[in-house]
Amino acid sequence: MDQSRADYPELDHDWPTLERDLGLPGALRPYQWEGVSFLYRSDAALLADEMGLGKTVQTAVALALALRNPGLDRALVVAPASLVLNWQRELERWAPSVVVRRVVGDDSDRAAFYQLPIQVLVASYEQVRADAVERIPGDTFDIVVLDEAQRIKNRASRTALACRVLPRRRAWALSATPLENSRDDLESVFGFLAPGLVKPLMLREEIFAKISPHLLRRRKADVLSDLPPVIVQEVVLELTTEQHEAYSVVWASRAETFSGEPRPISNAKLFGLITRLKQICNFEHETGRSSKLEALETLLESVSDDGEKVIVFSQYVETLKWLADRIDTIPHDIYHGGLSQEGRDDVLRRFETKPGPRMLLVSLRAGGLGLNLQPADLVVLFDRWWNPAVEVQAIHRAHRFGRKTPLHAVKFLVVDTIEERINSILESKQALFDHYVEQAPGAEVPLLTRSELLRVLDLRPSEVN
Repeated sequence: MDQSRADYPELDHDWPTLERDLGLPGALRPYQWEGVSFLYRSDAALLADEMGLGKTVQTAVALALALRNPGLDRALVVAPASLVLNWQRELERWAPSVVVRRVVGDDSDRAAFYQLPIQVLVASYEQVRADAVERIPGDTFDIVVLDEAQRIKNRASRTALACRVLPRRRAWALSATPLENSRDDLESVFGFLAPGLVKPLMLREEIFAKISPHLLRRRKADVLSDLPPVIVQEVVLELTTEQHEAYSVVWASRAETFSGEPRPISNAKLFGLITRLKQICNFEHETGRSSKLEALETLLESVSDDGEKVIVFSQYVETLKWLADRIDTIPHDIYHGGLSQEGRDDVLRRFETKPGPRMLLVSLRAGGLGLNLQPADLVVLFDRWWNPAVEVQAIHRAHRFGRKTPLHAVKFLVVDTIEERINSILESKQALFDHYVEQAPGAEVPLLTRSELLRVLDLRPSEVN
């Protein structure tokens, strides 16, 4: 450890003094101070705490400490666009001594931001992808932080390349799910943190040995023994008669769907067929019949009596709008990526401040990251995402520290449909995550390869190649 990183022995024992010195608005928990210390003393760090443990707060405090050191003057936080404003607000709250600004404007405006002597800039992945090569000088930043670092899981993507070329003396990454599809995800994240540390042909034990000094992961069950549990319930449903008829037509003609198409059939077209089948599982478009809607209405009856708050996640905005038009027993709003930032803030404010019963219909992609939805009593996954990590993130939006009551999470699953086939893939994917991140026994199972898509659709290669 260099001398600059030994300037704060309080990190190890006198946290109240440090909290006063930094002007923090509240006290951190012991495990959070451990996370601050881990980041502060690391040139390459992956903070992989489970959702809800306060990775943003730990990072803000660590930045406030690090930027007091000589030679560490400027930092860049890269986050999903929907979280950039949240990052600015959290830094202003938990690092009050630090000057922080969001990168905004056109090409020339952003270029100017990178030149200004601002201690911490917050930019989106899209901005960094556009600016890293042409507008960010080679000596601009001393610390670069990637939030939701799984965004660079594809090593060959322009976003991952842009992040790797960012100037930095220290690299920190935050992600509760640093591995989503395969070990390549982890290799790509460490390609940013410590290039060359993790290599493709390494054995699992070699990877653990290499990344161990750079990885910190804590689970709620380990550090928040007082946090009430998540009660997960899988509700198994059958298609209504109308849904079954519509589903059977599409399923029976799935091979003929591609007749006349150039071979091999593209993965995009396979995904398109899967989407049609999944949407029928949600509701039948002509009649509006839906076994899932009937199950949701049953759940909402008890919620209405108790004045509780409900979040319903779907990956389809069309489904959310359809639900909003048909549910009149409980006040509700829709939260999706098409809303302005002001519109999103208004929706969340109403959900938080208005008394229950109340329901929030949330796009899984827009609302699965970075939100604090603690007022919820019930979370419903109306349809299933391709990745169990995304589903866990969505549920954990409501399972945050400070919560006093158990959280009920319901997952709808329609039997004898493509949803069951997808569910088997989700289980394999969870095993992969456990194998490399939770260090539990399991097998490496690549997900969403072409063969997996054909397995979901029960098609032979000869029918599409």
